[in-house]
Amino acid sequence: MEIELKYSVSQETGKKIMRDLEEASGTEARDIPMEAVYFDTSDRALREKKLTYRIRREGDENVLTIKYGRGSDKATSGLYRREEINIPVSPDFIEKPGIDVLDDTPIYKEFDKAVGGQYSDDLGIMLPLKPLVPVMRMEFLRKEIIADLSDGGKAAVSYDEGRIIAGEKETSISEVEAELYEGNEEELMKFGEKLAKKYDISPLNKSKYARGLKLLDDK
Repeated sequence: MEIELKYSVSQETGKKIMRDLEEASGTEARDIPMEAVYFDTSDRALREKKLTYRIRREGDENVLTIKYGRGSDKATSGLYRREEINIPVSPDFIEKPGIDVLDDTPIYKEFDKAVGGQYSDDLGIMLPLKPLVPVMRMEFLRKEIIADLSDGGKAAVSYDEGRIIAGEKETSISEVEAELYEGNEEELMKFGEKLAKKYDISPLNKSKYARGLKLLDDK
């Protein structure tokens, strides 16, 4: 399960947080260029079932990420809990995205219900009956560092700067995320509270994907 906190920050504050964490840990944050494409069917079957299908180039790697389950937890402000499946894929997978790679995962049946499947003799793979088409893309640079939590746990803290493009509209990305790497949720919450107080930053209750959907929905 993915458990993380998100905060909206200015570019200046985001960069300062990363510099301070580098100084505290004695290590340098790594830069990871990110390019992501989100897919759905033309009738938004995945959105209806609260399923997210993303292919992202992370540096030199290409990863298919499936998210499902709960999203933002308004009660704890900025906390996200979602089931997540990550599958390395080839660079050309983005040209013919399918669900056959999910065959051994617990979410395959839900995707099969949403998009169906048909076997391609030419390609030798299972393709969706309802083709998956790009609905939005994102381009951003991630600076990431592993930070220590209070009771021995660890969090992957990152600052993302870039943009979300949905149709003919776009919006900027400037946010800090703290994802639980080791330890428990309580440790992560304490870390987030200190972070928010020290830098006077606000919780972000909409994911990048949710913000992209809003662009698509706004007329």
